[in-house]
Amino acid sequence: MARVLPILTGVAAVVAMAYVVPAHAAGPYDGNWVLDAPPAGGAIGSEGQYTCPAIRIPFTVNNGQVVGDLHRTATGTIEAGKSSNSSPLSGSVNADGSASVSWQNFHVTGKLSGSSGAASWAGECGPRTGTITKVQ
Repeated sequence: MARVLPILTGVAAVVAMAYVVPAHAAGPYDGNWVLDAPPAGGAIGSEGQYTCPAIRIPFTVNNGQVVGDLHRTATGTIEAGKSSNSSPLSGSVNADGSASVSWQNFHVTGKLSGSSGAASWAGECGPRTGTITKVQ
């Protein structure tokens, strides 16, 4: 019996290790980010407003996947959050920081490095670019 106990203990340890689920390590770009783009399209009206106002789009990266919901407000700004008129934001960030994201009929490509990056897309006012900053 003395010889059986160490063998059973060893078998139990191997079985226990087989049931341990490996934890997923956070990706290097996981966290909350924001895309900022200046106004575009030229000024109109007496107050010099642009046809395409500046935008700020928050998004989250989780295990290399871009996730979130965005909606336009009555004033045309874009906000994060799920609502009756929101649309999913989806995409991915590769290990090298290259990113591809879609929202409604917009397709954004970009590159993250450390806690910042750049993005570009075709908007209602033509080609647009923006800066990306990690906020958490």
